[in-house]
Amino acid sequence: MATSSIFYNFTITDEKAAERFADVLDKAAQQPSWEPQSEVDPLVRDPETIKAIAIRAVAAHRKKAE
Repeated sequence: MATSSIFYNFTITDEKAAERFADVLDKAAQQPSWEPQSEVDPLVRDPETIKAIAIRAVAAHRKKAE
C-alpha cells in the first residue's frame, strides 16, 4: 500500500457507510495481515558490549565519511 493513501482525506456522510467503515477497521485490528520478518534481537545491557557496539558504529561512520 502506498503511504500517500494513508493520508488521504475523505468524508463519510452515509450512516451505513460509517458503520461499514467501522466494521472494516475492527476486522483489520483483530486480524492483522502483517507478520514480523525476523526475530527481534535481545536487549543489550552489558556496558562493555554497548561500548564495543558504539566504537564499531563510530569507526564505520568515519570510514564512510572518508
